[in-house]
Amino acid sequence: MAFRHNLTTFFILLFALCAFASPTLWIQWTVVIIFLGLMLLVDLMFLDDSAFVFDPDPANWRRRTERSY
Repeated sequence: MAFRHNLTTFFILLFALCAFASPTLWIQWTVVIIFLGLMLLVDLMFLDDSAFVFDPDPANWRRRTERSY
């Protein structure tokens, strides 16, 4: 995992601890945790080296999926 993934995970755990410790501000910390979690999810899904690349041209997809035998 990259450094930013570890840092984001650390902040999620730190803010989760703050959310459990704070009886009045827990909802604000939960929103921050959700934002960080979504940011981590998007980072893992779309911004990695093996990320999904959207190609809107159907000719490219046909050429890649149809083999000539």
